[in-house]
Amino acid sequence: MFSPDVFIRQLTRLPHRGAATANEREAARLIETYLTEAGATVHKEAFQTPKTYVTVVYWLIGGLLVGLALVPVTGVAIGLVWYFVLLAWRYFNWRYSFAIKFPVQHTAFNSIGRWPVTQTDETTRKVILMAHYDTAPVSFLYGTKQQASFRKSLIVSLCLMALAGLVATWEAFGAGLPYVTYLRYGLMVYFVGQAIVGTAGYWLKGYTNGASDNATGVAAALATADRLKNKPNLEVEVVLTSAEEVGMVGAYYYVQTHKHEWSRAHTMAINFDTLGTGKLTVVEKTGTLETITYDNVPTQLARALVKTSEFRHRVQVGRWHTADFDSVWFVRNNIPVLALCALDAEGRMPYIHQPDDTAERVDSTPTHNAIDFAEVVVNQWAGLSVVNKSDERSA
Repeated sequence: MFSPDVFIRQLTRLPHRGAATANEREAARLIETYLTEAGATVHKEAFQTPKTYVTVVYWLIGGLLVGLALVPVTGVAIGLVWYFVLLAWRYFNWRYSFAIKFPVQHTAFNSIGRWPVTQTDETTRKVILMAHYDTAPVSFLYGTKQQASFRKSLIVSLCLMALAGLVATWEAFGAGLPYVTYLRYGLMVYFVGQAIVGTAGYWLKGYTNGASDNATGVAAALATADRLKNKPNLEVEVVLTSAEEVGMVGAYYYVQTHKHEWSRAHTMAINFDTLGTGKLTVVEKTGTLETITYDNVPTQLARALVKTSEFRHRVQVGRWHTADFDSVWFVRNNIPVLALCALDAEGRMPYIHQPDDTAERVDSTPTHNAIDFAEVVVNQWAGLSVVNKSDERSA
């Protein structure tokens, strides 16, 4: 029988699992061993990605700086500035941005295990159990105290980028001189500072070990699959993505590749992310400037289950606006998805993107609650069980 706690300890023996690194490949081999032993058909899907979000940040800010520097030289600089503003706006609002294709590109892999349905008819359903297995660079912006202001600081930066586009346009047409020129210089200094602060943690500390974020999620996905596999009329697929910490890149390519194969009425996904401390949380909203709302059948079922006697003390409903989850691409494509994470009493994820995200700090309770909760949600969605009548009354 699959043990999530044992698996977490084994996966976190690696110093990190950075995307497109040797450690990522070693982690993928361990994952594929577990999937094979559980009877899944296993394969990998390769994709191209930057190794870290550091590359993307440098391209976005570097492009802005070059454009702003060239404003006095050529009118083409206006277009260059606005182009990088658009790329940044999309990237930090968790939409596809061509910036993820800029050099230098590396090969990373999504690891996928599938248990085919035992019998097929009009009641056949498909469930996708997802988690990212790569680990993040250390970031000073994700400290426990900084998380509360992360969204606000990101919005400020995006607004200042938009202002940079306006400033470049005004100066090119000679409006507001010389004050617009001074403002352009000030913005350039600000963006340099942001690049330094946003990436210094990686250069000084490297990658996190990634026990809570996201060895716990991988363990939960594998354990849930172990419970659901081989049920009649239910196809189970485990998708363990890489380059989530770059900008949900692995999940983006997975959804783009397979979304046309799925019937939205008969397919659902569950994304497990950062279950190492706090209370299991059904995510209802995410997003930066754009609000991303989880309003679909699996999430509705989950909200109802939170009110039942079995889960009311184990699970809560909440929001997360500090970055986002792999599940964002399912929401963008109107594919039913349930996002699960763990948040503390202040709505934070302690230890994420920090050097102390290690196995010793993991509380296994939210991981085990996620496995129990996900199993019940899938069973209800697929018509494999019904809510207890007493629980229906209590809800």
